[in-house]
Amino acid sequence: MLDHNQLDEAPTVNFDTATLRMAKDSDDPELRDESYNQENSTNAATARSNVPSIPFKNIDVHTFFSDRNEVVERAVKECHDILSTDQNDEIIGTWLLTEISLWDTEKERIVLLTKNAIYTIKYDFISLKILQFNRTPLTEIDTIAEGELEYPPKSAVPRLNGLAEGVSSMIHCAVRQQWSSIASRSDIKFESRKRNMSGIRIMWSKGKPLSFDKKWNPFAKHIPWLTYTSHPLYWHKGINEERSRFDVNGLHSALVSIISETCMFVKHPLIIENYLGLGALLHNRTSLGFFKVRGKISF
Repeated sequence: MLDHNQLDEAPTVNFDTATLRMAKDSDDPELRDESYNQENSTNAATARSNVPSIPFKNIDVHTFFSDRNEVVERAVKECHDILSTDQNDEIIGTWLLTEISLWDTEKERIVLLTKNAIYTIKYDFISLKILQFNRTPLTEIDTIAEGELEYPPKSAVPRLNGLAEGVSSMIHCAVRQQWSSIASRSDIKFESRKRNMSGIRIMWSKGKPLSFDKKWNPFAKHIPWLTYTSHPLYWHKGINEERSRFDVNGLHSALVSIISETCMFVKHPLIIENYLGLGALLHNRTSLGFFKVRGKISF
C-alpha cells in the first residue's frame, strides 16, 4: 500500500504522467484493492470521530449495591422462587435494566421474562427483598419498538443535560486537579447533550394515543407501554457473559424468539416527551432510581 508520508516527501512528481498511468491501469486488480483499502481506512477514521460519548463514564460503579458479588444472582433467584408459581410457565431469561418512566425518570428494575409474561420488579438491593412488581401477559403485547432514545425537537432537556454535564466535569476536575488546569481541558463542554443510548419500548396500546388525563398526570398508573435501556453497569463490565445481564439487547432478542408471530417489531427512535423536566434531570443526575451508597447513608 502507498504511504502518504512518502508521497509528501517526494522531491518532484509528474502529475500528467501519473494521471495517464492511473487511467491506463484502472482495471488492475491491485490498484482496485488499494483504492478500496484507502477508502475503508478513511471511512473508519470518520466513523471513529463520530462515535458518541459513552454514557455514565464518570460514575463510581462500586457505589451500586447491584455491583456487589452475587447480589444480582441472589435477587434473581428470589424473584424466580416467588413469582414463578406456575410450573408450566417456563423462564426464558432475567436482566437487570433501567426502566424509563413516562416522565423520563430512570429506575433500576429486574426484568423477568417467561413464556407467558414479562415481570418488571422493583427490588431492594440493600434489604434484599421485592418491593413491588408488575406482570404483563405476552398475549397483550402488540408492538415492540427498538431505537435510539431521543427528545422532541423543541425540548430543552438536551441543553440542560449539556449544562449539567459541563458543571459536573468542572467539579470532577477541581476535586482531582488544580483550578488552573480546568481552562486547558478540552473535554469540558456545555453543548447540547443527547442520551447516546438505545432501548426498546414494549407496547400494548393497540395503536391508541395516551389519554390526556394520563399523559399529563405524574401520578398516572397503568401506562400501556414499558421503556427499557441498559443498566449503567453495562458500560463498566469487561466480560461479555457478565455484561449480558445488563444489556437491553438481550431482552429484545429473547422477545423476538418467543412472540415474533403475534407481535409487530419495528425500528425507529423512541421519543421521550420531556420538554423541560427539571425534576427528571435532578432525579437522573443523582441516580435516585438506583440503590446506591450515598455517603453515610444508603438508599
